[in-house]
Amino acid sequence: MKTKIFLASLFIAIFALAVSNTYSQDKECCKDKSSNHCGDMKASNETNNGKCCDKHGNAGGDSTISTTTAPLTCPVSGEAIGEGQGLKFDYYGKTYTFCCEGCEAKFKKEPMNYIKEELTCPVMGDKIESKDVYAMHNGTKYYLCCESCIKKFDKDPEKYMNKKSEN
Repeated sequence: MKTKIFLASLFIAIFALAVSNTYSQDKECCKDKSSNHCGDMKASNETNNGKCCDKHGNAGGDSTISTTTAPLTCPVSGEAIGEGQGLKFDYYGKTYTFCCEGCEAKFKKEPMNYIKEELTCPVMGDKIESKDVYAMHNGTKYYLCCESCIKKFDKDPEKYMNKKSEN
């Protein structure tokens, strides 16, 4: 009985550590307060002393987000993005908005880590099942269903890179 309680406690502790570590990694982009890192995010001098992030690591922005439309959140950090702010990037026919250049770069490096919906190959239309089959174009990873699609994509990336992924 003591062993079961000990193992259950150990499991809970490891789970809590893993969850808190994941959360802190998502906030990583806002720890760098350089102007090129925070992109177009503007912080209020009154609330953040002119920095792109406050003392909690939150990116600056308009805190009066309209309630008539759903507020945008950065797919990488989870930060709220004020109306008209953020960096926009089209990927497979969908526009993603990021709180800063650092988050946009993380997304481009490994988009499947941040996309919640299922992706389909823009060449063949088949379900993308692996992160291992991809082509790089302008620093962005584009996932494909098979090796033959990589060759087709590389011949004419503009034809495929923003083709809407059919779910």
